[in-house]
Amino acid sequence: MNIKIAILDSDMNYLERLSGVLQQYDELSVSIFTKKDTLEQAMGQNSFQIVLFHPDVSESQISFPAGVMPIGLCDDETKNRKRYPQMPVIQKYQRISNIYKELLKCYAEYADDNGMEFLQGSAKTIAVYSPVGGSGKTTIALAIAQKLHAMNKRVFFLSAEQFSSASLYFPVQEEGITRLIETLNGTSNFQLTLKGILKENEIGILYIEGFRRLVDYEDVSYTEIENVISKIRQCDVCDYLIIDTGSCLDEITKTVLESVDKIVLVQRNGENADEKIKLFDTQVWVNEQKERMCVVKNFAEQNKKGYELPQLPMIGVVHNYGNILNHDLLSYIEQENGISINTLL
Repeated sequence: MNIKIAILDSDMNYLERLSGVLQQYDELSVSIFTKKDTLEQAMGQNSFQIVLFHPDVSESQISFPAGVMPIGLCDDETKNRKRYPQMPVIQKYQRISNIYKELLKCYAEYADDNGMEFLQGSAKTIAVYSPVGGSGKTTIALAIAQKLHAMNKRVFFLSAEQFSSASLYFPVQEEGITRLIETLNGTSNFQLTLKGILKENEIGILYIEGFRRLVDYEDVSYTEIENVISKIRQCDVCDYLIIDTGSCLDEITKTVLESVDKIVLVQRNGENADEKIKLFDTQVWVNEQKERMCVVKNFAEQNKKGYELPQLPMIGVVHNYGNILNHDLLSYIEQENGISINTLL
């Protein structure tokens, strides 16, 4: 995919800085202009998809050829914004990485998937699940993501819970998974939308926000969640997609578990937990998934053996970590080295 962008602004220093950073993104090919006449001449000779311009560069209105998406590059003092009433606007003075994301989000609404060539990826998918509430499922999912990232893998963390418990590690800023589901049902370009909303946490793990409202979760069909996972895999944004699931085996969770390459079952010691695992172990649907399952024992204690699942390979034992604070927890699990990540590769 190569999106040709023309940028028009009177400040050459700003143009050089902006274009220098934007050129580092593989999707973009950038040309810069300081005069309206030069831009219009170039538009007659080149097939730009986007023109990002400051409306005050010219007192006369710019004419854009068919197939070109104009986007305003405006600041608080822009005077001629109203000359282009239907045009989307990007704030000029902000981090250039944010401008890049806004460009993709704007163009995703304009373009569709037809006629655009994309890099095709084939990310491996790992779902982390437990029928036992409070098993530390999300913590194990985060620990797996962090281990893969430490191996220089591109890791994408996705919460498919009704209410995401990973927001401590992945701050909520905007609609994430619901935006992708809307894209499936509309005309926007999926890959551009994904790249526009994709974020990176402080250690470099990629993510988008999970469900923020119960009604959004309830409105999703199993085919939509299946398609979202399939398309993310193909978008070449990651090597591994780690999906944190809910504990309830509803249609959404079952679809996630059926769609992935590996399922990590998180087991916790305790009488109530053992009873749930026993019931889980006897279900026909569960037996159909077992060839892709492996087990991590969390909160393990030496004197408590718990219910065994001998037919499933054990890839880790994480001992009871007591009252360790959240920001130290993943470091503790990493230092303990209780999860054998090679089984998941």
